[in-house]
Amino acid sequence: MQAIQQFQQRFAPLRDRIMHVIGAINQPKYHWITRPLLAFLITRFIVFLSAYLAEIAFPGMAGDGLYHVNPNNIFLDVWARWDSAFYLRIVTDGYFFQPGMQSSVAFFPVYPLLMSFLTPIVGSPLAAGVLVSNLCFFGALVFLYRLTEFEFKDAGAAGRAVFYIAAFPTSFFFTAVYTESAFLMLVIATMYFARRQLWAWAALFGMLTSAARIVGVVMFGVVGLEWLRSHGWTLATIYKPSAWRNMLTGLRRDWANLLILFIMPLGIVSYMIFLKVQFNDPVAFSTTQSAWGREMLGPLAIVWRDLTGFLRGNFLTGEIWYHVMIDLAAFFGVLLIGIALWRRLGASYGLYCMISILIPASSGTGSLSRYALVIFPMFMMLGLWGRYQWLDRLLLISFSVLLGVLTSVFVNWIFVA
Repeated sequence: MQAIQQFQQRFAPLRDRIMHVIGAINQPKYHWITRPLLAFLITRFIVFLSAYLAEIAFPGMAGDGLYHVNPNNIFLDVWARWDSAFYLRIVTDGYFFQPGMQSSVAFFPVYPLLMSFLTPIVGSPLAAGVLVSNLCFFGALVFLYRLTEFEFKDAGAAGRAVFYIAAFPTSFFFTAVYTESAFLMLVIATMYFARRQLWAWAALFGMLTSAARIVGVVMFGVVGLEWLRSHGWTLATIYKPSAWRNMLTGLRRDWANLLILFIMPLGIVSYMIFLKVQFNDPVAFSTTQSAWGREMLGPLAIVWRDLTGFLRGNFLTGEIWYHVMIDLAAFFGVLLIGIALWRRLGASYGLYCMISILIPASSGTGSLSRYALVIFPMFMMLGLWGRYQWLDRLLLISFSVLLGVLTSVFVNWIFVA
């Protein structure tokens, strides 16, 4: 007993110091970093564990196109599936374009450029891709927390928003060699700086966003709307003469910041110039989409076609298009939440949601559950609604379970999104 007391006395200062540090870190002023970090660590543990167990527990599929970049390290290898091969090839061999065939020009350059910068440091494009994805994802969570807290003045909503997006059923793409995490960080940063009226930073991140994904060019219009809103002009007040007077005043007094915003499309323009010089097709990223079986029929025709096809499946025997079910749920979920966002946060948020889901849905519902990952305002709104405990528990439990399941499916070469 005396030995125990002596042990406690000896280590009491260290214990008190540790508790002091924990208490300091847990203060509200540090929540912008601690809560995103906690969401990152918990959900990445789920996806890494699910991926590892799925790879060792189920027989590996083999066949044409089912590659393994690093079979001697399955912790890394499981994160290179499907489209990952295009990013890895861009880093090692550069872009290629063959009309009528799936070509790497469909994949915008920001993410593979980041991989290229880190490859000499970490030793392989695969390790660089996984590192870039995870670092960008953590950065995206920090920006999402700050933006949600700024909009709602509610740290609880911000904390829930980062957990919801980190636990979303297809969020394993944020760890895989895919562009989702880099694009998410850039697009949220663009909106964050625009809402803080830091126009130069918004323009810089917006330019990178437009070079990271085709839908990134939408942010030019979104940030433009934010500039107009900062000067008293909104779509809701378009019929009021005072709104137009405010806009004219803004143009006279703040024309320099408006002019800065016009660098945002330079990201996609620079990529188009590269494609023109290299392949004589400035829109090769669009031309090659037909090789993936996509055709521009419009969102109504596409959704109706896939919805009726899904409903004709046999639910009793399980002969259904399971990924279409997930993609359609993402489509309608984004549209419904987008309406609520428009009313609560304004046209810029609502339009970003609508356009970000309608553009890919115009050529196919495939991968909509992945595209929904970067529609960050949806998770902001869910974070606000999550103040109801029953909804918070429902989202966290259902998202986490599906995240583990779909991660296991993905690493075993079964198409998810």
